[in-house]
Amino acid sequence: MKRCLLVVLLLGLLAGCSPRFVYGWLDWIIPWQVDDYVTLNRDQESSLDFMIGKQVRWHRAHELPLYLAHLERLQTDLAEPLDQEKVLAHMQEASEHWYRLFAKLLPDLVRLIQSFSDEQVEEMLAQVNKDNAELREEYGDMSLEERIKRANKRMDKSMRKWIGKLSPAQKAAIADYNRNRHNTLELWLAYREDWIAHFSDALYNRADGERLKRELTLLLVTPDELKGQQYLSQILDNRRRLAQGLITIHAEMTPRQTRKLNRELDDLQADLEYLIHKD
Repeated sequence: MKRCLLVVLLLGLLAGCSPRFVYGWLDWIIPWQVDDYVTLNRDQESSLDFMIGKQVRWHRAHELPLYLAHLERLQTDLAEPLDQEKVLAHMQEASEHWYRLFAKLLPDLVRLIQSFSDEQVEEMLAQVNKDNAELREEYGDMSLEERIKRANKRMDKSMRKWIGKLSPAQKAAIADYNRNRHNTLELWLAYREDWIAHFSDALYNRADGERLKRELTLLLVTPDELKGQQYLSQILDNRRRLAQGLITIHAEMTPRQTRKLNRELDDLQADLEYLIHKD
């Protein structure tokens, strides 16, 4: 549910953290995360550092103003009763922020991956498959009731970050959503298997730059093309159900919750303004 909540969806990696903090540590956070999957040589580390610097400058100049404008529209819409069309539009726009970032990264990612040795490819795929196996084990050992309970807890925690303690009616809206939404676990796991198969093929055939670019575009920019009609249909229906739950939560907000939400959004906008205009 991390990227499904209305506000959390908005900022992707920046959600839940101060953008000032994230931006200040990107040159450390990204290499650290990459290192979990593949050990880079010195030239590759230099290339990654250059790529991070270039992409962060682009992101500050071109993307953060779009985030800020989106936040301003969101805050305007939150001042009035919500409807499903508005909520779904904000969700869609937030997704576009995410995929636009990957589209911009693609040329640099292609060059970096093409520099990988066979040993590095095997190292990366071993970790990807290990992660997937751990996910299968984690969710395979959980009953439906346990998954619902976990989802309720996560959504409650995410919402409290923005509006504070939830009322019984607001908690009921979360529980109703998680109880009645489509159970897409098996379809999600199958999609992950297909994603990894395409990713493996892309890495093994990385010498073909155009093929690598096509596969990465599919995996990172247009992943819905891999999900199949049944899975996509259930995702869209769940999104509509989530939108209705968020509408209920918003309608039940107290003046205190509204003040907290506005403070959080104001602080987020101030952070973005700071980063946009920082020398």
